[in-house]
Amino acid sequence: MSVSSLKPSVDDTFYEYLTLNLSKVLNAVPRITNVTCEKRYPCEAGQIATWEQRHNVYLPDDMKRFYLSTDGFTLHWSYQYSPNDTRRVGYINIPQICHVTLLREKIESLMSAQNASGSGKSDMPNLCLRSKIFELSNICDIAKVCLIYESPDLANPKIFLLEVAALKWTFLAETFTEYLRMTIAHLGLPYWELCFSNCGLPSWTEQLFLLLAPHLLEKSEPRRSRVWQNMPEQPPYNILDPSIFRTKPKCTRQSQKMRQN
Repeated sequence: MSVSSLKPSVDDTFYEYLTLNLSKVLNAVPRITNVTCEKRYPCEAGQIATWEQRHNVYLPDDMKRFYLSTDGFTLHWSYQYSPNDTRRVGYINIPQICHVTLLREKIESLMSAQNASGSGKSDMPNLCLRSKIFELSNICDIAKVCLIYESPDLANPKIFLLEVAALKWTFLAETFTEYLRMTIAHLGLPYWELCFSNCGLPSWTEQLFLLLAPHLLEKSEPRRSRVWQNMPEQPPYNILDPSIFRTKPKCTRQSQKMRQN
């Protein structure tokens, strides 16, 4: 249920912290308009306990704290392609707890596809008949963002992307918090999860990336294996050698006359 009557001084500050001030960042970008965050009431502890009992798993701590603060949220924005053409394209949706449901596909078919591909990689899910797969997002029926419990006994599920046609898994995030930060870092650009897939982005979406966040399309190195380093407080600047700007000195009129004489 959307909330429209909460105190703005407290409620707005909470969502600013939650989204890392994304609304202000988007509002400062030319042609991005209608930035809207639809807020929701927090879940009660009983709702989370009921969900856990129904599915026989425990929510990880970070995910539980999130839902005790807000029952998901939606942030969307529009892009003005021309003065008379404004379309809603940006979209972040963290579903309500009741909409985090078991994946409809059978575990057996996913296991057989995984075995057929011969994936013994460490970043792939190790599925078994007891595994639990929950759908967090459906990306235009092309792919699904899934929360995977390799075993119901484990309380550290990971988040993967499932390409529906190929039944291929791609690792996205270790935790729910990391996935949320990735969503914010990608500005809610449509289908951003497909940056990590084999099928790639639709052409119109790639154009938006090139306009608003071209650095997210870098292919020079694997993005998942990057080592992030803290930048110094005063980053170093390139020092230009002044000699590169030297040119032949201009001759004054007096010097020219002296040379002619």
